[in-house]
Amino acid sequence: MPVEAAVPTISPPASGEAPSAAAPAAVSPLDESQFAVVQQAARRYKPIKRAAWSALSSAVVTLGIGASALPFTLIWPSPAAVLITAGLGAIGVFEFLGYRKLRRADPAAAGYLATNQLAFLGLIVLYCLIQMIGFTTEDAKAAALSPEARAQLNAMPEMARAIDRDIEKWAPLITYGFYSLVIVLSIFFQGGMALYYYTRRRHLEAFRRDTPPWAVRLLVECTATVGTK
Repeated sequence: MPVEAAVPTISPPASGEAPSAAAPAAVSPLDESQFAVVQQAARRYKPIKRAAWSALSSAVVTLGIGASALPFTLIWPSPAAVLITAGLGAIGVFEFLGYRKLRRADPAAAGYLATNQLAFLGLIVLYCLIQMIGFTTEDAKAAALSPEARAQLNAMPEMARAIDRDIEKWAPLITYGFYSLVIVLSIFFQGGMALYYYTRRRHLEAFRRDTPPWAVRLLVECTATVGTK
């Protein structure tokens, strides 16, 4: 005698309730071994992604400084001001291009960004040297006291001479000391950033070497998609 298959009894929905559709089971397009490859690739990609966001932050700050300097350059143009403003804009653009190279895990991005930071360092040093070479105590006196103020001090020559002596004593020390400090700090900061970018090359090479092309594409394109939102 054949055995009939048991058919589950489905209770009708209560009055006023709509029948609910059964949720389809989530099926991953990756098997366990492929999923493990993606996890390992994500760990290798993490320092690259951090460096990319550092490059993006640096590009935004540099372009912001260049944009804020542009009005002053247009109002009080000088060869040094034009050079510095244009240089800041170019370095900011190159930094952004380096960010995009890093995001694509291009091994050349490390040297590209390191060179850009060294160029930034050179621009800062050049600006500081121009300011120190062009410094004169006469310009400092003119900046400290307007012609109207000096005219009022004509009735007090002793005070005027005392002010000039203080300017001659302190203005060179402050000017040379300030720009020398900027140079030293820039060597540490921009030099440190250049070294940081240069050391990312081993991460880029390891990621490209040890990650299958399909996993590289998956991580790079997913990161690019998230970064545009």
